[in-house]
Amino acid sequence: MRIGLVVDHPKRDLPGAVMLGYQLARRGVSVVLVPMYEQAVDVPRLGLDALVVNYARPVNLDLMRSFARDGLALYVLDTEGGVLAEKGGNSPPAMAAHVKGSGYADILAGYFFWGSRLHEAFLAAGTMKPEQLHLTGCPRFDFAAPRWRALLDGEPRDYLLVNANFPLVNSRFTGKPGGEREAMVRAGWDGGYVDRFIADLKQVFANYLAEIDRLAAARPDRTILVRPHPFESEEVYRNALARHANVLIDGTGSVLDRIRNAAAVVHLNCGTAVESVLLGKLPLQLEYLNTPTTAGHAALPARVSRPVASFEELLGAIDHIERETETFDFARVHAADIEAFFHLNDGQAAERVADVLTRAAGARRPYVSLLATVKGTRDKPSVGQIVKGAASAALGSAVTERLRSRFNPARRDKRIEPVVVRTLLQRIAAHDRASPAQFATRRAHCATTGLPLASIAIDPTR
Repeated sequence: MRIGLVVDHPKRDLPGAVMLGYQLARRGVSVVLVPMYEQAVDVPRLGLDALVVNYARPVNLDLMRSFARDGLALYVLDTEGGVLAEKGGNSPPAMAAHVKGSGYADILAGYFFWGSRLHEAFLAAGTMKPEQLHLTGCPRFDFAAPRWRALLDGEPRDYLLVNANFPLVNSRFTGKPGGEREAMVRAGWDGGYVDRFIADLKQVFANYLAEIDRLAAARPDRTILVRPHPFESEEVYRNALARHANVLIDGTGSVLDRIRNAAAVVHLNCGTAVESVLLGKLPLQLEYLNTPTTAGHAALPARVSRPVASFEELLGAIDHIERETETFDFARVHAADIEAFFHLNDGQAAERVADVLTRAAGARRPYVSLLATVKGTRDKPSVGQIVKGAASAALGSAVTERLRSRFNPARRDKRIEPVVVRTLLQRIAAHDRASPAQFATRRAHCATTGLPLASIAIDPTR
């Protein structure tokens, strides 16, 4: 059996994908990690029995229909399935209605849920058959559980971590003006609401930068690590905070590593407040910067954080961070607000997903189609998609991906290197008291031509 796992943004999603790959390989399954931007040309050449995709959204529906029509079993493990809105396009009822009404329900073999709230919404709506809906948790959070936490960078540094969450108004990847707005509207949000939200968010973003500037000036002896969202441009932070010697702008590495090494986490409506609670680090929410619209968009981060009502209160909390951390009831917060959206903090999400996938093994014919690669797996491909597909078919996507990243630097962050996967896989195996020699990691190759692909294969050696 060979299963593909689509990886959206490696910095955020690759560790969880490797953890799932490890659990599948332990069960004798061959795994391929597929970069999201290359799935249309790589998947038809990998000989897959099943594909786990990173979301079920309008933008990739035609592609998924093409895969399903050719007999590929499709599953969804959403990379953003935890911090959900109370209403709007990514509220649980709206997501359930979208999957049911868009046609996704007809082509998916299964859906994996981060938490019970979304799972229950799908059940209530009759979105898919109950046996197709699996409450598992998300593998990328397994590293926050005590079982796997030692795999994180554990050297304490005691900096103040400031996490940012403003990709909608400070996008790194969307070059088209208004592109982020269009994406939200396509996902089911009301256009008028989106306009109000973006207008408020621009002002909140400016105020957030100003407060970090004030904090750095007020506590020059406190090291402050500012971490932009993976989908944000870092340049605006560097320009706004360049005068402070105690501020470091660094979005590299795993956010779990950065949180574990922090004294506390400062944020505003950022989902990493959840990871902070999972790791026992105090999340401080700058509530006084919110507007009613930004506060209501995603309420979970605020509910799981210690609210801060003023700049003076922020300074007081930071000056007494040990006491504040000791009095924060992490267990109660997890039970009351996090578990319903993120399930158990037991380090077994990848195992639950792997068990479902291996039980579902059937007598399907492995999916291979050179014609699909040339057409970008689309019925009516654009000229650009045909050019990319033909070049990839002739040269291999490992070559074309590298060439394209030279002209589009943002794509470099989406690439997956075999050495990175191999190193993490070996660390996971050793920590789990398994022999790293049981697993082989290499660049995947086309099943028919042998050309090197952008995807990375993990194979059990016995």
